[in-house]
Amino acid sequence: MKIFSTAPEGNEMAELENARYINLALKQIDENIEWLKTTNKPTQAVLTHIDVLVMLAKRFTVNANLLIKKEKVQEWKNVFNDWFERCGNKIPAKFRDGIKANGDELFKELEQYGH
Repeated sequence: MKIFSTAPEGNEMAELENARYINLALKQIDENIEWLKTTNKPTQAVLTHIDVLVMLAKRFTVNANLLIKKEKVQEWKNVFNDWFERCGNKIPAKFRDGIKANGDELFKELEQYGH
């Protein structure tokens, strides 16, 4: 086995593991987005998964740029905004603006990655 650096991902065996985690985050987002398309419930987990994806993308930019598709990010943003418009009035007022602002910020960060 070759060692490329002192970093955990700096060896031959671990070289592609970061791509696995990015793909897992993408899968979780897609599953949550499908649910958001039709739900009328004021709860969602998609922003948590996007937050994790942003964190991974910042650390592993090459893989993020290869694996994240800009059109998917736009679709996720549209579905989230549609859900928020449909269900936002069911979210307690003290959380409503923060959830929307958090979503806007995360999508803005995510939009810089991908192809």
